[in-house]
Amino acid sequence: MVRWQGERAPRSGYRPAGSLLTLLGAAALLSSSCAPAGLSRHYTGPQDMPREMLTYYDYPKRPVRAKVAVKAQKRRYDILQVEFPSALNVFGKENIKIDYYVGREEGTPGPAPAYTDRRPTVLMLPISGGVDFSVESFARLFVTHGINCALVHNRKVRIKETQSAEEVEAYFRQTVLDNRQALDYLVTRTDVDPNRLGCLGLSLGGIKASLVAAVDRRIKCAVLGLAGGSMADITMHSKEHGLEEYVHELLALGVEPALIYGELKEKVRTDPLRLGPYLDARNTLLFIAGFDQVVPTWTGQQLRQAIGDPQTIYLLAGHYTSFLYLPYAQWQSLSFVRKRFGMN
Repeated sequence: MVRWQGERAPRSGYRPAGSLLTLLGAAALLSSSCAPAGLSRHYTGPQDMPREMLTYYDYPKRPVRAKVAVKAQKRRYDILQVEFPSALNVFGKENIKIDYYVGREEGTPGPAPAYTDRRPTVLMLPISGGVDFSVESFARLFVTHGINCALVHNRKVRIKETQSAEEVEAYFRQTVLDNRQALDYLVTRTDVDPNRLGCLGLSLGGIKASLVAAVDRRIKCAVLGLAGGSMADITMHSKEHGLEEYVHELLALGVEPALIYGELKEKVRTDPLRLGPYLDARNTLLFIAGFDQVVPTWTGQQLRQAIGDPQTIYLLAGHYTSFLYLPYAQWQSLSFVRKRFGMN
């Protein structure tokens, strides 16, 4: 009964203006306005996920037969388009689609017939609008520093188009299923180190990354940008225009707020707060915007507590103005991931 309205992606034609020195100066100024918080000294480790929950996120195991094509070739890396069908569809029937950024030695002609340098690899989960320049900029930075990246596309049917709490649950469960199968494909590649896998997401992608990292223990580190929970709290308190407008429409029809909230709270099982305790806080980096009204700041705090108070960086910004911190967030994320993978 609740229709989700997701955030809007920035215009695809946008390009940052100004000189490199200006950008570096701005990054330095912004970084001085961040407030880091370290991992809780009392943290003892993640909870073990019950067997019935693991079964809920399981799917038929079968060899992944992917179609792979070259999308672009750069001096130090290639971008491959990867596509294969899901073994289980609970929301839509689309294929799983990945833009795979794979590094190669500088000067090596590409694409090589086989990439053999096993590297750490990170799943990257985009915002609700899909793969945009911000997610791609993380991938470009990571791959040029020795970390392959797999940008897993959202399904065409967006969460904002769901019509009920049951559909919201199916959407998030499918996200977990798709990304677990993306990992299945990656570990078969000769260029992937199966013992050094991570995930990173921004906004809705950060919420999804928290779910995937909680369910699949192959993920050894997670970076969650502007994420929060629960989905019921975000739905009822977000100031995102489309979502706020739709909730107001339901209220005008006489639907009680408690009913909307209760439906989501009860039926959305694949929720950041419910799965948070199964994340390893020692291997999690969280970014929270101090004035976020889209994913309200206090829901980010709820998620932090559910995980076990992981290392957190507070940004002096709102949800969309956090874009100003993008270069800073990229380098902090890269440093965190490299350290967790023993690359520093």
